[in-house]
Amino acid sequence: MKQYKEDLSISSRKSEIEDKVADLRGLMEKSHLDGLYISKQEHFSWITAGGDNIVTRFVEDGVCAIFITMTGRYFICNNIETQRMKDEEFLDQLGFEARGMWWFENRTMEFIRELIGEKGAYASDIPMEGASDANPLIRSNEKTLCDNEIGRYVYMGDVFSHVIESYMATIQPGDTEKEIAGRLGAKMWEGGIEPVLLLIASDDRIYKYRHPIPTDKKLEKLLMISCNARYKGLVTKITRMLHFGKISPELQEQYRKTIEIENVMAAASKPGVDEIVPYNIAVKMYEDYGYHEMWKVHHQGGPQSYTNGFYLITPNTHNIIKLHQCYGYNPSITGTKTEDGFVVTEEGPLFITYPVSFPAIRSVTDGIEFNRPGILEA
Repeated sequence: MKQYKEDLSISSRKSEIEDKVADLRGLMEKSHLDGLYISKQEHFSWITAGGDNIVTRFVEDGVCAIFITMTGRYFICNNIETQRMKDEEFLDQLGFEARGMWWFENRTMEFIRELIGEKGAYASDIPMEGASDANPLIRSNEKTLCDNEIGRYVYMGDVFSHVIESYMATIQPGDTEKEIAGRLGAKMWEGGIEPVLLLIASDDRIYKYRHPIPTDKKLEKLLMISCNARYKGLVTKITRMLHFGKISPELQEQYRKTIEIENVMAAASKPGVDEIVPYNIAVKMYEDYGYHEMWKVHHQGGPQSYTNGFYLITPNTHNIIKLHQCYGYNPSITGTKTEDGFVVTEEGPLFITYPVSFPAIRSVTDGIEFNRPGILEA
């Protein structure tokens, strides 16, 4: 399978940005737009090839916006952010011209009209005076990754896999779910990735809730961690399970079936295939395994990149899979869940997270070799 490497050099990022801007301008021309205002965190990270414009974490509102015209590209922010955007986000080196103001001013519309004229048409990813909605236009390009974006994803997945699995080996009975979440978050920050979702369930809570936020409950025997991380704007997911003492054959078998559902879904996710195909396969596998209507209890995932998920695949919401899109499926049977993101390639799914120190479950599906994580027995 092709090897993808992260390249954070200014020249590489600038080339990526220029390709994206060219694509956007083509869409702008078709939509009769003179300008495009990009402010949301996910879109900012995409158009700047991994930049960061958020200060208050876990929100989508950015403190710096990008404005694209048919002839130029700019960044708009106040004096609190301007120098940092140059020094640490390198926006000027990446080809964006500054439009700055004092923090107590609001000159955004003045800048926009200066750049596209009083009668110029523009779209924005946030509500703005006279603007059409830019989100569909931007997201149509965000879903398909370039080689350098896949390289960033691969790097992130490698760090994420090492961090979560090495950390889980240190967890002990008696640790509370909140303590586990706090220490994991610290380890992720140390590794240069940002936690954006932490679901921690121990023992009976695994069987009660599909979205178990951490509580003060102390771990006794069984632990499940479902975690989403962000790196250079890209988001991916991972779920791992830990068991103290001998794992019962029943739990092992149920977990194996859960991971087989995910493997078959991933193997079926090929360029040109409708997303409803892997979804329907999963529904049938639940039924065949005797877990009737289990697919109704929790969603099965969908496409992702600069967001936790663009949408959940359902019979009413599905599209054609394209080369180099990223997917995160998360089949679950009450008590077990598996989850690792992957990129669709011509050679099959490229999993960006994978077992490092956890036991590996190796199998072949549709001619594709899978190396997936088992339950860690402590």
